[in-house]
Amino acid sequence: MESSRKNSMLLNMERYAQLKSVLSNVEIPYAVIKGEPLSILCYNKKGVRNSQDIDILAERRYMSYFEQLLKTNGFITFVNQGKNVSREIRVLCISQSHQIPPYNKKTPNQQISVDLNHDLFWGEYTGKRIAISDFLDHTIEMNIYGCVVKTLPPIKAMIQLILHHYKDMNSIYRLAVNKCINYDMFKDVFFLWKNHKEEISLEKLYVLSQKYEIIPYVFYVLYFTNLIFKDRELQRYVDAFRTPEGELSLNYYGLTEKERKRWKVDFQTRLETNNMYELIRSDLAESDIEKIERNKKIFG
Repeated sequence: MESSRKNSMLLNMERYAQLKSVLSNVEIPYAVIKGEPLSILCYNKKGVRNSQDIDILAERRYMSYFEQLLKTNGFITFVNQGKNVSREIRVLCISQSHQIPPYNKKTPNQQISVDLNHDLFWGEYTGKRIAISDFLDHTIEMNIYGCVVKTLPPIKAMIQLILHHYKDMNSIYRLAVNKCINYDMFKDVFFLWKNHKEEISLEKLYVLSQKYEIIPYVFYVLYFTNLIFKDRELQRYVDAFRTPEGELSLNYYGLTEKERKRWKVDFQTRLETNNMYELIRSDLAESDIEKIERNKKIFG
């Protein structure tokens, strides 16, 4: 385990060395999310989380600004084993997902990937969107391997993490192609909360969740987190966020009402399986298969 962490840190060290040249002169609001900033917030250590790329959150209007920075520093954009990104794929990414196609830079040790995120929600979301300009208020600075970056404070890191996990646990595409329900995702939620209980107090989290109209999603992720950790204090959060809508969602998956399906297996089975696709394959309609194939073209 320690050897794996050291290797992760070495790869991340190189990633952040490349990122330093990109971010050194950024003058617009942004935050590096997930990855090493979250590792530090959750575990007070670098290299604990197994991240494969670097994620940057910024307003959609600044995507071209970051793209130019990345290109200037040797990053290129492509998907599906090196094919250039077509205008069609780019438009689909912007209109139907939370990010644009990733930018990559190959070094002797790895291919460094940077994801530019312009939204906290998924493409299918029809509710009130969170204004990224508002969400990026009060970012904090963090020194990661000598690269000073802006990142989210604990409570907003929790909001971002919860929405990310809800999407992964309900996206038919993600369920079909990845092991996206796993112990580590709930461990991140638990230790982010545990290490920052004052900043992520029940009152503060509830007020912010109410403002962003995401209470059922917070309940959903905290409910499953506490199924694993069984913490009495966290149970207070689960009870406070409980709503009929949130409770109803526990036994279903799908990001829209139209594609929603009832789970045929319990949560423990979902958590332990190495082949999620086999668990949902019989539920999928032709439109679901088409969606999975379309997303494969975009995201690989």
